[in-house]
Amino acid sequence: MKTDRVVEVWAGLGNGDWMCGSGYLVTARLVLTAAHVIVADSDGHRSYHTLATNQVIRLRAEHADTLYTGRVVWRGQGEDLDVALVEITDEDWPKKVMTPVRWGRTTCQTTRVDCAAAGFPQVLRLPDRRRDREHLSGRINPAAGDKAGQYHIQVDNAPSRHMDGESPWAGMSGAALFSNGLLIGVVIIDLDGFDGRRLTAVRMTEVFADTDFFNLVMAHCDTPDRPGPPYLPVLESAELAALFSGRRTLQRPHSPATLLTAQVAAVRWFHGREGKVADLQNWLASDEQPLEARLIVGPGGYGKTRLARELEHRAREGGWVTGMVQAERADKLPADPLERLDSCRLPLLLIVDYAETRPDVVRRLLEAVDPYEGPKVRLLMLARSPGKWWESLWGSTWQLQEAVALDEVDVLGPLPQDGEHRLEAFHEAAADLSVALPKVRGLREVDWAGLTGRLPVPDLSRHRYTSIMQIHLAALVALLQQGPTRVSALGEGAMPEDLLITHEMPYWRASAKTHKVELGDDSLANAVTVATLMGAADRNQALAALARVRGLDGQSEGQLMDVDQWLTTLYPAPGTGRWGALEPDRLGEHLVATQLRDWPDLLTEPLAAATPAQLHRAFHVLARAGVHHASARTALRLQIVEQLSRTGPTALAVALESEAPEFLIEVLEEGVEGAAASPEMLAELAEAFPAAAPELTILAERVTRLERAVYQRLLTAGVGDYLARLARATRRHAEHLHVLGRANEALAAQSEAVGLFRELTGGAQGRETQP
Repeated sequence: MKTDRVVEVWAGLGNGDWMCGSGYLVTARLVLTAAHVIVADSDGHRSYHTLATNQVIRLRAEHADTLYTGRVVWRGQGEDLDVALVEITDEDWPKKVMTPVRWGRTTCQTTRVDCAAAGFPQVLRLPDRRRDREHLSGRINPAAGDKAGQYHIQVDNAPSRHMDGESPWAGMSGAALFSNGLLIGVVIIDLDGFDGRRLTAVRMTEVFADTDFFNLVMAHCDTPDRPGPPYLPVLESAELAALFSGRRTLQRPHSPATLLTAQVAAVRWFHGREGKVADLQNWLASDEQPLEARLIVGPGGYGKTRLARELEHRAREGGWVTGMVQAERADKLPADPLERLDSCRLPLLLIVDYAETRPDVVRRLLEAVDPYEGPKVRLLMLARSPGKWWESLWGSTWQLQEAVALDEVDVLGPLPQDGEHRLEAFHEAAADLSVALPKVRGLREVDWAGLTGRLPVPDLSRHRYTSIMQIHLAALVALLQQGPTRVSALGEGAMPEDLLITHEMPYWRASAKTHKVELGDDSLANAVTVATLMGAADRNQALAALARVRGLDGQSEGQLMDVDQWLTTLYPAPGTGRWGALEPDRLGEHLVATQLRDWPDLLTEPLAAATPAQLHRAFHVLARAGVHHASARTALRLQIVEQLSRTGPTALAVALESEAPEFLIEVLEEGVEGAAASPEMLAELAEAFPAAAPELTILAERVTRLERAVYQRLLTAGVGDYLARLARATRRHAEHLHVLGRANEALAAQSEAVGLFRELTGGAQGRETQP
C-alpha cells in the first residue's frame, strides 16, 4: 500500500453538515471509497446507491490544506455492494503520473492472510477538522464472509468501543484493504459484538463483477502515453503474489528498444502463432490429470516469451491464477506462497522462463503440489533447447515424470519461408510501432504513421528473418531511420542491432544525467554491458562488479552508487535481481559482443569478482552471443582455458544446458590439454561431470571423451582414486562411438573399458601390468 494515495473523502449533507470517510487513489484522479460515505441526504431515506447530480464532494490528499472538488461517477448496485468511485474534477489537483493499482483476491483454502488498511477515523480528528491517519494491520480467514462477498478483518491491537456504543472506527469506511501489495477490498463496517476487533470489507471479486466499474477503471488507467494494448485490470492471487513477477505497467516506454519486449507488447499478437496458443489453451482445458507440464523450446527471438504472455492473458480471462515465476534460484522462492500452492481453490498456470538455467526452481515448484489430489496445475517451461538439463531434471523429479514424457517437447519453429507472410508481419509491426513511438520521450513530435508508407523493406528471404523478433526489429529500425534521430552510417557491415543500440544511447545519456552520472558514451555502454551480462542480486554485488568496469575505475564509492542506481532504473529487473538487461535478448547479446570487440579485456576484472550465479549467467549470455560473434567466443575461451579450475565446472554446466554446446566443449578440451601438468585444476572439473552422459549422441561423445581425458590425467598424476570413474566414462564413450558408426574406435574403447573393470575387480595385478 502506498500511503500517499490515501485521501479524506468529505460529502456535504442536506443539513449543511459534512460526513467524512476514507478513500484511496487507484489512478491519478479516481478515488475508491465506500458508497455510504457519500450519502446524499442526512435523513437516511435516500438509497446511497442512487447517484445524485447535486452531490457535493471534497477530497484532501495526505497533509494538504486544500480540499479539492470531485464527483461521484459510479456506485455499486444492491445494498451489499457498498462501494463507490469518485472522480477528482478540480483543475488545481496536482497532476501526477501514477501506476495503476494492482488488484487482488484470496484464492487459497488456508487461514491467516495478513492485511492492512489506512484511513481517517473520527477519534483522530484534529482541531482544524482534518483527520490524522490510522494504519491498521490484521488478518483475514478467506472462508469467513465468503457467501456474503465480504472479508472479516481480525484487527491487531484494536481499540475498545466507546461507552455510548459509537464505533472507534467511524471514518475508516472506504479505506482500501491490501494484502501482499494487492488491493483486495473496501472497508465498510465495524461488526457489532466484537468490541472493535473485527471490521468488514467488500471483496473486490464482487466489485469486478460490475462491468461499469471495470470499464471506468480501465479508461482512467489507459493513458495516451501508455504503450501496448489497452490496460486490463486483473485480480491476482493475494496469497501467491510474491511467487510471480510483478505486472509492471509502463505509463510511458523508456526507449525505442522497450517497445520490442514481450512485457510492453507494442506490436499486436502475431497471428502466425495462433495455432500454437490455441493448442496450449486446449492443454489448459484438459482434465486428464491435475498436474500436467509442457516444455517449449526455440532459439531466442522466436517468440517463446510472447507466446507465454498471450497464454497468461487468456488464462486470466478464464479465471486461472497465473504468472511468470520470478525466483532465479530455488532458495529465492518465497516460503509462504509455496506452502499455499497446494491449497489453491482456482486452477494454476505456472510459467518458468529460461528453465534451462533454473531446473532447481522447477523441481521445487513440483515438490510443492500434489500431482494426484491437489488443485489443477499446469506448468509451462520455456528454454532455448532441451539439453542435458532437461534429461537430468526429468530423471530426478518423479512429479515431472507423472506430468510429461521425456520426449514430449514442443519445438517452436521458424517463420514460414513464404515471403508474403513475412512482408505482412513487417507492415503490421511498422503500423503498430508507429503508434507507440510517439509515446517515447523525445519522439513525440513526429508523424510516424505518415512515414510507414515509404519504409524501405529489407530482404525478408534472408535466414535472419526466420525469427519474428528480427522482423519487428527491422521494422522499428526502418521507422527510426526515417525520423529526426536518423543515425549516420556506422560503417560497412553495420547490423540493424547496431543502429537500434545507437538509438538507445540518448536514453542512456538522459537517464544517467538524471542520476548525476557523468560518464562518456563508452563508459555508459560498458556499464550496461556488464549489467546485461552478469546481473546483480544486491547492492554489494553491484558495487563489486562496477568497481572493475573499464571507464569506471577511479570513481568514488558514492559515484559508483549513483551508477548502480542508474542501472536499476534503466532497465528494471523483472524478477528478484537488482539490474535488468537490455532486451530483447538478441539485442543484449549483440551489445555484449560489440563491446567485447572494442574492449577485449572488458570482462576480465568484473568476472574475476563474479559470484557462481553471476558467472553462470555470464557464460550463458556469452555462449548465445558466441553463435554469431567471434568476440564473445574469444572472451569465453580466455575465461575457461586460463582459469579452468574456477570456470571449468560452470562452463561444463552451461554446455549441458546450452542450445549450442559445441564451442564450449571444444574450449574445455583445450583447457584440459593445457592443464595436463596441473592435476588440482582437473580435479575440480572432474567433480562436475554428470552421472550419465547427455541423450544427444554427438554431444555425449564429446563429453565422455573429455571425461576420459580428465580421469586419465588424474590417474597418471596419482591424485585420488579415479579408476572406477574412468572405467564408466570409457564404457559410455564406447557406446556413443558405436551409435555414431565409428566402429573401430568404439571397439578399442570397449576393450579398454573391459580391462579397467577387470582391474577394479582384482582381475589384474595393477594398471602397470596391462598390455
